[in-house]
Amino acid sequence: MVNPIAQWVDFGHFGIRSLTIIGMGVHWGILQYVLGLPFAAFIAQLIYLKKKDKHYLKIARTLIKATAIVFAVGAATGTLVEFGLIVVWPRVLTAVGQWLYFSMYSEVFAFIMEVLIIYLLYWAWNKIGDVPRAILTFFAFIGPWYSGAMILAVNAYMQVPTGLLPDYNATTGQWLYSLGYPKILLDVPKQYVSLLNITTLQSLGMTIKDPTTNGVLVYMPSKIINRLTYEALNGYTVNQSILKAVLKTSYQHNPAILSTPVLAIVNGIMTATVRHWGYMTILFESPDYASTFLHSIGAGLVVSGFTMMAGYGLRYIKAKDPDYKKYLEKGFKFSTIFSLILIAYEGFIAGDQQARVIFRYQPEKFAAVEGTLKGFNSVSKMLHFEKMEAYLEYLNPKAHLPQYSQIPKLWGQLGPYGVGVNNYRPPLLVDWTYFAMVISGFAIGIFAIIVTLYIIARKTDLLTKGGHKVWIYLTIPAVILAHFASFMGWATTEIGRLPWVVYGVMTINTAASINTPPLWVDVVGNIFFFLIAGGVMYMAYRFLWKPSKIERIEV
Repeated sequence: MVNPIAQWVDFGHFGIRSLTIIGMGVHWGILQYVLGLPFAAFIAQLIYLKKKDKHYLKIARTLIKATAIVFAVGAATGTLVEFGLIVVWPRVLTAVGQWLYFSMYSEVFAFIMEVLIIYLLYWAWNKIGDVPRAILTFFAFIGPWYSGAMILAVNAYMQVPTGLLPDYNATTGQWLYSLGYPKILLDVPKQYVSLLNITTLQSLGMTIKDPTTNGVLVYMPSKIINRLTYEALNGYTVNQSILKAVLKTSYQHNPAILSTPVLAIVNGIMTATVRHWGYMTILFESPDYASTFLHSIGAGLVVSGFTMMAGYGLRYIKAKDPDYKKYLEKGFKFSTIFSLILIAYEGFIAGDQQARVIFRYQPEKFAAVEGTLKGFNSVSKMLHFEKMEAYLEYLNPKAHLPQYSQIPKLWGQLGPYGVGVNNYRPPLLVDWTYFAMVISGFAIGIFAIIVTLYIIARKTDLLTKGGHKVWIYLTIPAVILAHFASFMGWATTEIGRLPWVVYGVMTINTAASINTPPLWVDVVGNIFFFLIAGGVMYMAYRFLWKPSKIERIEV
């Protein structure tokens, strides 16, 4: 019987993995508000410009104030996370830095844009006109979305590298490992092509696509790329490398060639491949990019919406001043409709597209999500979702779900040339995390519908004529569930990629720092992140909740 948690832990490097998980989890929990609150403030200002109702201007002002608070802490946690990634996963940048360069560099400008506009808007709120204020608010959410677009391009590439050919045929139900799949498109320069025995490489699964001006485009099996990445980052020369076995006979005893570092050859292929795709576009060509961006933005909007519902609703219950109470009522109604629209978008559009792409290009993860292992009591089986999932993801009810048991444990390894990984099957824990996300998202969606109907039925005061406080109090667990659903979605994406850091290119063992910190450092680091999360909640209480007790409208 498989223990999903133990299986997940056994992938190795759990200390630095936990530090990354908690650090990124806290950062993402904060970042969602930076993505969602200014967008909601912009919508509120559009309503104000149309209706000239100052209550909506007050809503926008409050949301911008909240954005300024969470952005400051989000910037700090983001810096910690990025610095931590460099420290504990330094080889990722070494291996794929050319791929990531443009996006990471552009994100710096996005960050500057966020800092300038969010705080300019906050301090100049009462000093500019309605239209300029709305324009600034527009850029206040465009800045974080632009920043997210750059960072998510990196994550999308790590999930599904540009040029990836998947290794499963859902029509026939066949895994294509024996044919060398998955494969990734590379541009191999002419000077390397002239040295290699193409026939030998083709026998290993390499497929020639097209000649280029300075080389040849080939679909290279990821098991070869995986091994070459490992060799390059561990100081191998050609004489120690699998490359020696695929050299033409006339070059197999050439000292100059045999002493060449594998890293130099890998960098040459990398440079040519980036040039082929375009250094500004290679990450954005990933099949996972659009769905990752849309789904992540949607998650931030959903969490922001339900948090707004809770904030306005709980203050509404206690408020006594009529005008202030009217403002809170409008804020609650606005937040509820906002949340309902966004949870529907997230579930039926963005989430569906994200799952469709991942399940097509990472069928191993799909097999783990569905728990298609005999003897494993998966959530999917208990809920009888297998056929529905096949239809939703493949648009074919007769499609074959990939079978987890048919994934070779060492499918990413090239014969006897290993990279220190004993299991290439993703953890079955993602069956739990995925359905935790789905069930939580469904629950808050139903809740948003119920509260919307409740609002429609209460045309005046929400608590008169039989109105019940329970629906407003339930916004507290709804916020928790919204965060939980978002975190479980992120966990499914990241855990399901194991043992890969960059799918088909680099495993955990290759990417991790050789100077891993001791356990106590991981523990202290994780505690620090939790303290930061607590600090954000205290600031929200101190600067948003507490002043609201004054019960007056200040625009």
